[in-house]
Amino acid sequence: MLDNLKYEDYVGELNTKFHLTETSVEIELIEVSEKKSTVQQEMFSLIFRGAKDNFLEQKIYRMRHEKLGDGDLFLVPIAEKPDGYRYEAGFNRIIG
Repeated sequence: MLDNLKYEDYVGELNTKFHLTETSVEIELIEVSEKKSTVQQEMFSLIFRGAKDNFLEQKIYRMRHEKLGDGDLFLVPIAEKPDGYRYEAGFNRIIG
C-alpha cells in the first residue's frame, strides 16, 4: 500500500516514524520533494532520517506506518549527517 499512495498522503505525514517490519528499526520522514508532473507522469521523492548507529543498505524494505499502513519501499542511502543517515525513496508514475 505505501508504494501506491499519492504525494498528498506523504506530505501529510512529515516528521512521523515508519517502522521497518523486518527489524526494530525506525526511520523518520523528514522531507517530501516538490511534485513534478507532465502530461504522462508525476515524480517526487521522500527523504528519511535513520539512526547514526544503524546503516541500511540499498534494497526494498517492508515498512509500517501508523496511519498509512504497510507496504514496500525501495530505499537508497544518499548521505551521512551528524544526526544520522539519509535515505531516499523515489516515485515516477505514469498518469493514466
